[in-house]
Amino acid sequence: QSEPVNDAHHADPDFLPQTQYWVPASDVEQVLPQSRGWSLGFRDIGRSNDVRTMIASLVPWAGYSNKLPLLICEDCSLTAQLAASLVSNLNSLCTDFVVRQKIQGTNLNWYIVEQIPVISRTDYNRQFGTTTAHALILDHVLRLTYNAHDMAPFARDLGYNGLPITWDGEERCHLRARLDALYFHLYGLNREDASYILDTFHIVRSEDEAEFGRYRTKDLVLAYMNALAAGDTETIVEV
Repeated sequence: QSEPVNDAHHADPDFLPQTQYWVPASDVEQVLPQSRGWSLGFRDIGRSNDVRTMIASLVPWAGYSNKLPLLICEDCSLTAQLAASLVSNLNSLCTDFVVRQKIQGTNLNWYIVEQIPVISRTDYNRQFGTTTAHALILDHVLRLTYNAHDMAPFARDLGYNGLPITWDGEERCHLRARLDALYFHLYGLNREDASYILDTFHIVRSEDEAEFGRYRTKDLVLAYMNALAAGDTETIVEV
């Protein structure tokens, strides 16, 4: 069983989870070129008592078990920019809502993943104020992902050569809410649709109410939907 990770671990760019099993790097190299330095994977377990069903993540180069299937393009067309769009899409509340209608047990099988309706590349050119959905996603995914040195290859592929970005729980809450709001717009959903979908995430609601006394995630996402509709991609909303 993995050990709990606290905020101090998250804020330490040198912290790494302790590996339990090892495989030769040469074996991994045959399937996953080390020159890439990172991969995109998702957890294949989706239990009813989890906050989310689809949990995708960008991860450093390594060998992973079958519990973390990797999305690999044989022609190496999965650029860092495309991976950033895909990981944010897969982790959006819109996508999770769809996945939960399809999964019947606890395994997020490949045939379900292959049915997920993802946003097309051209849709990311949509303007929100002075920026595009694509530019906004690249900025937010970088800030949400590059929090430790082992993800430096991904940051470099996005054109960022600085130090890891300090983990800030409150900032991350707003970044994720803005991304969720963005995907509601990209999927063509209105506030009423978003409100309905958000109300189906009962565990998110209960955890918010226990910590904040209200469904803060819903309030933030709906507020950021308003901001994006007005072309505002920078204001930190207060709800």
